[in-house]
Amino acid sequence: MGIILKGKSGYYSCWYNKLQFTLFLAAFLTFGIGDTITSLNMIEQKGTMGEGNLILRYIILNYGISDYILIKIFVSFAILVLPFLIIKETVFWMLNGYFVSFIIAGILGMALNIKAMNNEIPFLSPYQAITLFMISVLILTNIGDEIDKRVHPKIKPFFYCLLEDIAFIIIKIANTSKNKE
Repeated sequence: MGIILKGKSGYYSCWYNKLQFTLFLAAFLTFGIGDTITSLNMIEQKGTMGEGNLILRYIILNYGISDYILIKIFVSFAILVLPFLIIKETVFWMLNGYFVSFIIAGILGMALNIKAMNNEIPFLSPYQAITLFMISVLILTNIGDEIDKRVHPKIKPFFYCLLEDIAFIIIKIANTSKNKE
C-alpha cells in the first residue's frame, strides 16, 4: 500500500505526493494566509500606504479590506495550483522548487510586514524582496528541473494516493478491531 517505496506497477509510493502536498500547504499558509494576516495587521497600524505592493494597495483603496482578503487568498491559491493544471509531465522536483520559492516569499513578506508594523527598519525593500523571490523561483525551479531530468520519478496521481491511504487506514482499523474480538 502506501508504505512501500516502489510498487509492482513501477510507480513510487505516495510519499512523493505527501512531500509535495506539504510544500504546497506550507507555501499557501506562508504566502497566502500568513502574508495576508500580517499585511492586514501592518495596514491597521500604518494605514493603507504602508502596503508596499502597489497592486494590493490599489485593491484596498478601491475595493476594501474584505475584497483584498478574498483576492489575495484566491490569487495565491491559483498561482500555486496553476502548475498542476498546465504541466502534463512529471516535474516533481521542479514543482518543489517552485513551492519553496513561495515559502521564502511568504516568510519574507511576513517578516517585512512585522518589521513595518513595529516601526523597525526593514532589512529589504519591497522591490528587493520581489527580486529575491523571482531569483529564487528561477534558481530553484531550474535545479529541480535538472534533478527531474536525471531521476525521472514516476509518481502516482495525488487522488489515487489519497484513496490508497484511506483504504490502508480502513484496513488497519478493521484488522485492529478483529484482533480485539
